[in-house]
Amino acid sequence: MATSVAQEEQPILNGNISEPQTKKLTYLPTELLEHILCFPVLTHVDICNVSCCCKRLHDVSHGRGKVWEHQYKLRWPRLQRFYRQNESCDWLREYKTRHRVGIQIRRTVESISKRFFTEVPCVGQVLGDSFAEIESLGMPEHFCEDELLFILNSDKRKSLTLKYYARKILYFLRQQNILRSLKTFLEQPAEQQSALEGAVLVDQYCNPLADVTLDGVSVQLDEIIEKAKKMLRIKNPSHPSLRIANGDCVIEDFELQRQVLFALNSVLYEQLHYKGNECDYYNPLNSYIHQVLLRHTGIPISLSVLYMTLARKLGVQLEPVNFPNHFLLRWCQKPRKSEDIYDFVYIDAFGKGKQLRAKECEYLIGHQVTADYYNAISTTEVLLRMVGNLLNIGKRG
Repeated sequence: MATSVAQEEQPILNGNISEPQTKKLTYLPTELLEHILCFPVLTHVDICNVSCCCKRLHDVSHGRGKVWEHQYKLRWPRLQRFYRQNESCDWLREYKTRHRVGIQIRRTVESISKRFFTEVPCVGQVLGDSFAEIESLGMPEHFCEDELLFILNSDKRKSLTLKYYARKILYFLRQQNILRSLKTFLEQPAEQQSALEGAVLVDQYCNPLADVTLDGVSVQLDEIIEKAKKMLRIKNPSHPSLRIANGDCVIEDFELQRQVLFALNSVLYEQLHYKGNECDYYNPLNSYIHQVLLRHTGIPISLSVLYMTLARKLGVQLEPVNFPNHFLLRWCQKPRKSEDIYDFVYIDAFGKGKQLRAKECEYLIGHQVTADYYNAISTTEVLLRMVGNLLNIGKRG
């Protein structure tokens, strides 16, 4: 690559031609050179070639990292979310690592096809072996996932066999990672476990290829919270829920709690039209929290997790109740904790937030139950019931 960018006309002085005045690319300021090297048409190969021309261009390419940061983000845009804005990073090293991972992952996926062609082993064994191979690389998991997604999202009419096995590996890889996250979650003290986080983990395990994250779900819940606060502001401009960050304090006054639940019911069931899915009750989508938010419908347990989380963010503590055949929430009406079932109002999130007394709950299932069924349960027990529901749906075919 020539480093000369322009040559002016050779002026004639006293009948003699003066020496040509040559301007070189390397004379340009560093910022301008970086800007040129960040043109979208240039690939990593071009940058490597440019950096080999001379020390000046080598220093510009590698010095401040701007050029390789641009190359990295241009080639792998999905990975940007793993870096903080203005984060200091060795972008050349990151680029090399991600590039190497891509080569290794593609090699692993291609090898599966060859193994299935010569023999028909157990699918789980092959995927397990492939997962072990990927783990042995010692590379960041998000790099491995990104390459598998790159294979899946490339030209849809080509490399169909490669895509088939890439999809299987990605499915298997994500489920294994989610299982580890779930194990870590369950090892936390009970008071630190969030029903929403647990529900998201169950959702992710059942839908490993879907774009489901706790942050994404939380953003959607925050939008609902803002709508509820807007209504609270109209009813009571001095309400404490308007001044606190989500879930930072517990409101003790029962009238203020009642105002929160009224606003929540109005937003969820009247404005946003959430409802229990009576027509298609056994659809597994009703159990997945991201689908509940997308479709505005669900079953008692998924709607209860949503309702309970929103109430907590607004300062009202509700407890999950493992009522038979119809999951409920309970709202204590005493200033101190009570175990008397008649000291609670029971909330039916499936029934548009209807508030019931203990004996009224029995009308939901058509028979009497003992006091034990009105007790609050832990987050782990909530997740067990969610998983049990999904298993029963699977058995129904």
